[in-house]
Amino acid sequence: MILPALPTPMDPSGRPDWGAYQAVMDRLAPEVDGFLVFGSNGEAPLLLPEERRAGLARIRPPKPFLVGVGDESTPQALYHQEAARDAGAIAGLAYLPRFFFAALDESAALRYFEALARVHPVFVYHVPSLTRTELPLPWVKRLAEVPGVQGIKDSSGELARFAYYQAEGIQLRVFTGSAVVFLASLLHGAEGGILAAANLVPRLVRGIFEAYRRGDLAEAVRLQNRLDPLARMLGAGGVVLLKQAMRHLGFPVGAPRPPLPEESPLWPRFLPLLEAAREDGLTP
Repeated sequence: MILPALPTPMDPSGRPDWGAYQAVMDRLAPEVDGFLVFGSNGEAPLLLPEERRAGLARIRPPKPFLVGVGDESTPQALYHQEAARDAGAIAGLAYLPRFFFAALDESAALRYFEALARVHPVFVYHVPSLTRTELPLPWVKRLAEVPGVQGIKDSSGELARFAYYQAEGIQLRVFTGSAVVFLASLLHGAEGGILAAANLVPRLVRGIFEAYRRGDLAEAVRLQNRLDPLARMLGAGGVVLLKQAMRHLGFPVGAPRPPLPEESPLWPRFLPLLEAAREDGLTP
């Protein structure tokens, strides 16, 4: 499965534009299998809780979707999880609270996810580049035993983690959040990718996925090598570069919410890669 990690469009005044959000989803829908709403590329930590809830009441995803629900306390995360449930999401996607992460132990992590899973199914979100926290692998193994914890999005890019999930027979739906290791994660048992790059080059990502599924590893490697430089730069540039690239392709995403800048210093180097992909018909 391929799910783009959607950005949250902003209008010129810096408020979420839900009509534009719907337009982005509708344009991408023919290319992908579903969506992630309000993940890290969706600027979820920069949105007011009531904005996130209002957005879920307004948008109508044309395909199955996950919703980012992680926050700094269990009550805050539950607020988002209830909204995800009411909107018809497959599941919430939750990272562990970050600010006081050092005070958490395995039991606290289990209680947090158990509380969310009692409301609605939940996926674990591991994104150490942004949370600056490392989710211990034994914790993941325990979390997989919690009823209602259904999957994990691992954005670490560390293949040893995917090898662990596979070797330990962890009963979770595993997705990578790193396009750099998309093919490698599939080879290590991942079900698919929840990727920022799927907003820009969904046909290239789809090509890798389909080549892998039919056993054409040479073609899958060739396409992964094509994706790699774009994916690496996009990973470094984050949501600022993603939105700049999507604006260039005509998506009505607007600028990131302040204090994030409107433009990325990586843009001059990223633009030729994006244009080459567009010339080859790989963009939506």
